[in-house]
Amino acid sequence: MVIHTPTNLALQKLGIYVRADADDWQYNWPVHTHEGLEVYYFIRGDANYIIGDNIFDLSPGDMLLFRGSTIHRVNPTKDVPYIRSYVNFTESFLQGQMPAEIFQKLMSLFEAPNGMLIRWSLEERKEIETYFQSLHRENERESFGYDLILKTLLTQLLVAVYRKAKRLHEIAPVVQPTHTQENVRRILQYVNQHFTENFSLQTLSGALHLNKYYICHCFKEVTGCTVNNYIISKRIEEAKKMLRTTDEPVGLISEKLGFNTAVHFSRSFKKYAGMSPQHFRKKGLGT
Repeated sequence: MVIHTPTNLALQKLGIYVRADADDWQYNWPVHTHEGLEVYYFIRGDANYIIGDNIFDLSPGDMLLFRGSTIHRVNPTKDVPYIRSYVNFTESFLQGQMPAEIFQKLMSLFEAPNGMLIRWSLEERKEIETYFQSLHRENERESFGYDLILKTLLTQLLVAVYRKAKRLHEIAPVVQPTHTQENVRRILQYVNQHFTENFSLQTLSGALHLNKYYICHCFKEVTGCTVNNYIISKRIEEAKKMLRTTDEPVGLISEKLGFNTAVHFSRSFKKYAGMSPQHFRKKGLGT
């Protein structure tokens, strides 16, 4: 699991990070977290999105709202172009820009622990896409007063989203997951609850009454990563929180998170975070 550095750097500098109509491709889409809140908008492609315990099968016009601290990963195919827009922002970026009551209502859009999906109709998409394009253009130009314009545009976008969310019958209907997706959800729930325990694939198989080979296959198929990599990602995410917020020794953190040895923990941390736990704590990253 990695912390998305460009996002965090932008949020620490200004409080907002925007991309519109992005079509770049990565060969390894990481399980990751970042600061702030995210509004993700899917334009084109064939993909699902994992947020916490949830699996979202994406269709053009789908929007996901979630907290960046929730572990997440997009899993697109390369058969068709993958195009999306998104804006990340901190709560402090908008706080004080509007009455407290309105601010709280807009922030309530991000309360769902595993993300919220809103599906925009074909007729509505042009307006939504224009918001992202305007935000991106203003952010790139950095002209006089651009921070004020960014706050205004972002507020307008969130108000439009809130109005849509209040029209309950227009929120994306509950789609019944496939048998495979339901089993992957069960695996995600178990892992997210027990990731600090040193359990085996056999233990997971017994707890869920699923064949261990089937677990490996369906989890990789749906999420795009292996069960083991996901477990380590969860542990590294928690380790980063503990390194930032406590003075506990690295060895104790390693033990609490289910790593066999402190050496294994340090190696895994460096592989996923790009630096040692000690260096991460010294730099105070993500704070």
